Amino acid sequence: MKKIELPMKVHAVKIEYRRRLIEQMPHGYFCIRRKPTVVITFDPENPKFTPRRPRYLFVNTKLGKKYSELINRYLDIKAEYDSLLKSWYETYLFAPPEVNLPLKSSYNPHKMDKEYFDKKKDYQGRYVPENPTVSDDGVFKSKNELIAADTLKEMGIPFKYETKLYINEAKETIDPDFLLDFYEIDRCSYLEVLGMNDKFSYAASTTVKISSYSKGNYRPGRDVIYVHLYDKYNFDKAYFKKMVWSAYDCLIPDDALAWKEDRNALLLSS
Repeated sequence: MKKIELPMKVHAVKIEYRRRLIEQMPHGYFCIRRKPTVVITFDPENPKFTPRRPRYLFVNTKLGKKYSELINRYLDIKAEYDSLLKSWYETYLFAPPEVNLPLKSSYNPHKMDKEYFDKKKDYQGRYVPENPTVSDDGVFKSKNELIAADTLKEMGIPFKYETKLYINEAKETIDPDFLLDFYEIDRCSYLEVLGMNDKFSYAASTTVKISSYSKGNYRPGRDVIYVHLYDKYNFDKAYFKKMVWSAYDCLIPDDALAWKEDRNALLLSS
């Protein structure tokens, strides 16, 4: 598996978020016992289920289907957790910190949280290009935006394309390229993919958009991420990822991380 490269605070948040999810989920696995079977070894709502006394259910039964969905979800989250933890120990010589989730205090004047993200409607852009870029992920105005969407999907970051944003201080309605959901910390950020600055009309609209964000006090690198791609023929994925992860990292207060000596035992038992 390709090594995961994340800023330290983001990496720690992702580990802790999944560890806490796992604590609250039924645990188990699948096997064949005459028929496909789901085996439940732990259920927070039923302490009778243990690794020594598991519950066996055929997956084609009503209860089996219910638990199959829950165990599949558990296995997916557990795989993500194991991969993140393995990558952490390949990078650092110490255990990851405990993270105080949900984050208690972080400057957020625009209330850009998970609820904000969920309420926004996508594909609200006013400009319709003559030659749109069509893909399985949607219709985009440019190839760079398509690659940006594919890269965000690869990074595991949910997004919405071209939501509407009215900035009162600028008396301007703009169509941000993307709205990113940093769901693990209950925050979101706008993302602007800036290119084609050789075209006057595009450069002018970009200047207006950046000015509007500034007037509305949307902080660069936190509330809005600007990714300048000067060469439209070569999308710089490494640079793009660095800018996105950096913004995520900046939204995590340093004091949200609590370093404890007995952290190894807790993680290894998860």
